[in-house]
Amino acid sequence: MPAVKRTLLRGSAMYTMGATGLHLNVGKAGAETGSPNSDALQYTLGVNQNLSKRTKVYAFYTAVNNKAGASYNVSANWRDFRSLALGVRHNF
Repeated sequence: MPAVKRTLLRGSAMYTMGATGLHLNVGKAGAETGSPNSDALQYTLGVNQNLSKRTKVYAFYTAVNNKAGASYNVSANWRDFRSLALGVRHNF
């Protein structure tokens, strides 16, 4: 059985403005050898707002766009995935 190969790329960036941090994360999974349309694109956009030295609120939106033969983060092939995360983090 031949080895399956795939190219993966990921990049991320953060920009801080005072107590606010903006985040961008993009990932690309290329098609597997022998499996056309198995590539996918994932991105996350986020914001952190520091309320104090130990407490912050955050919001992140993530999307995965699967091609016809891909199945990242879902239970069935080719379905896309969307997620929204909201929260508060406090360090004791």
